[in-house]
Amino acid sequence: MTHYDYSWHAKGLTEQILPFWDQAFDNEHGGVFTCYSNLGDRLLSTDKYVWSQGRMLWCLSEMLVSDVVSRELGNQRRALYGVQAKSLYRFLHTHVLLDEEQGVCAFLTDRYGNIKEAAPSKGLYASFYVDCFVIMGYARYAVLIGDEHVAYEAVDIFRRMLAFMELNGVRTEPYVLPAGFTTQAVAMILCNTAWVLAKALESLELPEAPWFADFSRERACEILNGFYDPQRKLLREVVAPARYDGTLLARHYNPGHAIECMWFTLDCLGDPTLIDRMAAIVLTSLELGWDRQHGGLLRYVDRDGDRPHGPSGTTEFEKLIERTWDYKLWWPHAEALYCTARMYRATGNTAFLDWYWQLKDYVDKVFPAETGREWIQIRTRTGAPLETVVALPVKDPYHIMRMHILSMELFGNHE
Repeated sequence: MTHYDYSWHAKGLTEQILPFWDQAFDNEHGGVFTCYSNLGDRLLSTDKYVWSQGRMLWCLSEMLVSDVVSRELGNQRRALYGVQAKSLYRFLHTHVLLDEEQGVCAFLTDRYGNIKEAAPSKGLYASFYVDCFVIMGYARYAVLIGDEHVAYEAVDIFRRMLAFMELNGVRTEPYVLPAGFTTQAVAMILCNTAWVLAKALESLELPEAPWFADFSRERACEILNGFYDPQRKLLREVVAPARYDGTLLARHYNPGHAIECMWFTLDCLGDPTLIDRMAAIVLTSLELGWDRQHGGLLRYVDRDGDRPHGPSGTTEFEKLIERTWDYKLWWPHAEALYCTARMYRATGNTAFLDWYWQLKDYVDKVFPAETGREWIQIRTRTGAPLETVVALPVKDPYHIMRMHILSMELFGNHE
């Protein structure tokens, strides 16, 4: 058995994923359409969730920056993505930044870039995650065009985001927790965002790079110390006040999130004193989350395995856990594929290689639509397509594309 399958990732990107997104760009008003049906056969809305716009800017920029990926694209695609990256940046730069008293980056715009609420009373600024994806898109685009001005725009958004969080608390739509809970997701995305920005600043030889690298490492250590469950060797999704112990929220784990988080921490730490902990979290999350009956990773599980249980309140997040716990979603599988490859490269432990191939076999059987139609991203426990919404009402361009891009960069084309 070869260690990896470079050609599977290259063909998956160029023949399965990109043909769908090549036709999704809005050539009139900028940005990309993402509000498609799960089957990918209908555009349901021309609204633009800023979360997805920032993510696509990162993907386009990374593909063009990467020598390995860029040479797989061909001249026509390279030219298209250069134009569309510029258009996406201009769309974000022109439309989504809010006045400081309103927040940082808007959550949603219409097709033309007019800012709107995603739901009544939600406000124009609903989630700091949106800020993070815009920052990462700007950071990678700055490297692509070699422009320190764009990099400093990303720095400014990052600092505005931290200042707003300090004054107003953390906005985490669509995953809002009750007061008193803390989630590793906040430290996780800050770790990744700061690291992407640090590497961009370093590439452009700008003096702020070390500060962001240090910030990223601090968040990684916060994750690996503050959210680690040493008894189970798992990463807690949330830390709950004592009075909530035993409740659904306190007991639930998110295996795919923990796995994704570990390659974020590996990026910025690479610390031999912590690599064993990261590796253990990945392996135990895979074991806990794997569906022994139907294969694939469950969305949410109880800390002791299987269906999350315990007393539950009426928050939207608790309803989401109860309703979607056994879904098979695109993103945990994409993240687990890349993370197992990274962990095998970092540790030499063949258990990660075994998991990589097990995941790849499951993904091949379940997720891809017809050639050129992307993945059918949302599936039932048995793998059937499911026309529903699990977070934003979008067909997400990020996790699958990023997995293929980063895997190609990791493997090279010599396998």
